[in-house]
Amino acid sequence: MINIRIVVKFGGTSIQDAKRIEKAAQSVIKKLKEGNEIVVVVSAMGNTTDRLISLLDGVTQSGYDRQDYNEFVSFGERMSARLMSTALKANGIKAQVFDPFQADFPLITDTENLNEANIIPNISKEQCQKYIDPLLREGTIPVVCGFLARSITDGNITCLGRGGSDVTAFALGNFINADEVIIVTDTSGVASADPHLIKEARTLPKISVAEMGILSECGAKVLHPRALYFKEGKMKAKIINFQNGDLSTNGTEIEGSFTSTIEIFPERLSLLTVIGDRILETPGLLKEIISPLAIEGISIQGVSTGRNYIGLYLLEQFTEKAYDAVHPIILKNEFLKSVSLKKGIALLILSSRSFIETPGVIERITKPLAQNHINILEISSMKTDIMLFVEWNCKDTVYKLITSSLPLMETVADKDTE
Repeated sequence: MINIRIVVKFGGTSIQDAKRIEKAAQSVIKKLKEGNEIVVVVSAMGNTTDRLISLLDGVTQSGYDRQDYNEFVSFGERMSARLMSTALKANGIKAQVFDPFQADFPLITDTENLNEANIIPNISKEQCQKYIDPLLREGTIPVVCGFLARSITDGNITCLGRGGSDVTAFALGNFINADEVIIVTDTSGVASADPHLIKEARTLPKISVAEMGILSECGAKVLHPRALYFKEGKMKAKIINFQNGDLSTNGTEIEGSFTSTIEIFPERLSLLTVIGDRILETPGLLKEIISPLAIEGISIQGVSTGRNYIGLYLLEQFTEKAYDAVHPIILKNEFLKSVSLKKGIALLILSSRSFIETPGVIERITKPLAQNHINILEISSMKTDIMLFVEWNCKDTVYKLITSSLPLMETVADKDTE
């Protein structure tokens, strides 16, 4: 009886030598014998990719063709896959290597950027159903080269970007309807801070996809940000440390999936604006202004700064209270001059994973508003979120215009604003 279907990805550190490859193989065998179906994704051993790139740089003075680069750096993952497959077979386990030079490779990409190509979901899913599914059902372990893919036009090797083995794992998990994706790496999961910089950092037991996406896009090296695009809500996922040698060990669980919505914040806002000199150059100025609001229990829905101002968006019901709390700070600080209030502001919140990789989204949002003579008070974006501040009396019109301007973006879904 089959328990669950698992995709497990071994990072370079976890298979950097023969001893660790054998350890990884044993952890896979244990899961297989528990009655699970398993796909193994492997990175290049240790720093193999860096060494290959260094060798390539060393033999040319005038650069190299992108296709030559892809084929050369692919040796790392292709070697890892064969070593892992051999280790499994040596233990009496059936395994099959999937190499991007072969027509049965499961991930097919476009050719717009050979070094960071985009996976074509429908074709890749067909490949998985045709070549991966049958092996799983008969108890064979597919061993897939991470980081690499196959071009739809000419069958040449493409790459998914540095760290792209994470993308491979989650994409395969999506296309074969895996129950769980396990990322085996040199950390115990997602930490509260970089453990190489902060000794007291602790491992988080759980983190949401949205939170993980922000960390990844902002520099955390634990997981490739594009990988999470393929995580479905029902799919379990976790990051664990290779040193445990057990795929059942605890690490950090990644919960949920990206939800794409546009919604109107339900309450009216006010903008409290403080003007003054040397706003950007004066340490602690923002804290000095916000502290009295915190004491009064007033939440802040948005913050903006410029050379001569700090703007705070607050619930309109706290307008006068906030005004009274901040004004004494203006009188005491030599750099601050005055505070003002503007009421009747609406906030629209747009969230979509595709915002990160889709050029021109801001223009598609703002252009129809300009054509309808609607002024934007403020717009800010951070990775997957866009915050739009407009006059309260035109919020519904703005909502309709934006949803109409993004009809082809399937990842943007309307949310009931009643």
